[in-house]
Amino acid sequence: MKPRFSRSLVLFALIIIGISASFAQTAPDPEKFASVKIINFGQMDDRYFRGGQPLPGDYQTLKDLGVNTVIDLRNDPTEYEKREVEALGMKYVNIPMSGWKWAKDDQVEEFLKVVNHPETGVVYAHCKAGRHRAGLIGAIYRFEKYGWDYDKVYQEMKNYNYSSWPWHHNIKSFVRDYAKRNKDSISAVASSVAALAN
Repeated sequence: MKPRFSRSLVLFALIIIGISASFAQTAPDPEKFASVKIINFGQMDDRYFRGGQPLPGDYQTLKDLGVNTVIDLRNDPTEYEKREVEALGMKYVNIPMSGWKWAKDDQVEEFLKVVNHPETGVVYAHCKAGRHRAGLIGAIYRFEKYGWDYDKVYQEMKNYNYSSWPWHHNIKSFVRDYAKRNKDSISAVASSVAALAN
């Protein structure tokens, strides 16, 4: 009885460790992506890359990584990006955002619509330096897809060099508020389900 219990416990622990690893925070990994020259580049999961502004020669690298859609979060897009992306057969989407203000509801909705659409495929989302707007949008992705809490999301933002000083504190407050609203929404749904079950 005891050996069987011990084996079951070990198996359970290994499963939990495996699940935890699949939801682990990410950070830029220069060794894994040695061929990528984009600033602050990283991979959040199998279909989501994030980072800074690519230069004209970087889009082929993104395509080689399997990227199908480039989401440009800059409110001052470069003159070359749309042309370069589409010339390689990828889709270009511009969701112009400020690096100093809260994201607007329509910007969040547009991002979620694009990233959740089956035809979007693998995404590369970027701003200028891959720290603030890319961090905010990456946080929303983590909240919505993985159900992460604020502390875990904010730590991942810092892994990608996010800093709220001196002008970017609004991004941090937006992410904190989004986490709270998300948590409240989940709690409300859970309460409704519990009430229906009784």
